[in-house]
Amino acid sequence: MAKHEKIEKVSKPYLQGRMVDRTLPLAALKFFGSMALMIFVYFMSMIVSSVESPFLVIVINVAILLTTWLIFWQSGLASGADAVSQGEIMYQRREKGRPVADWEQQQCYHPLKGYIAALLGALPLIICCVVFACIAKREMTSMGVLPNWVGSFESRPEIGGALSYYHQEAKMTVESILRIGVRVAIMPWISIAGAENKDTVLLLERLSPLMMLIPVVVYGTGYMLGTQERIAVHSNIALGKKRMAKKQARERRARRQAAHNGPEQLN
Repeated sequence: MAKHEKIEKVSKPYLQGRMVDRTLPLAALKFFGSMALMIFVYFMSMIVSSVESPFLVIVINVAILLTTWLIFWQSGLASGADAVSQGEIMYQRREKGRPVADWEQQQCYHPLKGYIAALLGALPLIICCVVFACIAKREMTSMGVLPNWVGSFESRPEIGGALSYYHQEAKMTVESILRIGVRVAIMPWISIAGAENKDTVLLLERLSPLMMLIPVVVYGTGYMLGTQERIAVHSNIALGKKRMAKKQARERRARRQAAHNGPEQLN
């Protein structure tokens, strides 16, 4: 069995930027857009709740969560690798004696830049979740609908007053509005726990700020590992050049051998 060719790690020097630069607002806005898209996907996942099999509901929602986190990871990794590449270009420019503007160096890789951009992008959602977590209460079971035969008793003062509560319409409050948004944002978690488990749902609502931080941590960690992504790119390029050099060397040896054996075959 042929042995796998060992890949030697190859890295290039780069200039390090700052945690905050002129591209931070745009990066935060892009992350906010990604979070909004994630919530839309979670909203569409409510269709899964109609599946009768609880096991299938759990599997599908876990897959949705892992998929969205993987997308944030890959996005952060790509952004980090691009920033390292920018730092490598700026380093080479400086080594050649060419000027490097301060704003250009600021845009280079910094290990915490991904966390800051993601946190700023997710901040509006986190604030909403924190506010709701502070005022959230256990949702009570609805009163239901009165049977038709009870209607004849509502005209009696001693009974009608007690039954009037059934005709009161639920008012939209800050809590109810925030509940709708927060529940959509954490819908896969609620589907996994079961919407009928009121106490568990309340716990999830109070933990919703931490759930909104998961994409931030995933994206920021992926960005931080952008240096490793660039090392992998350089290593693969070096390996490809090494293999090409070996292939060309074999071809040259083959041509020399053919040229050497040619006259002997003629004799």
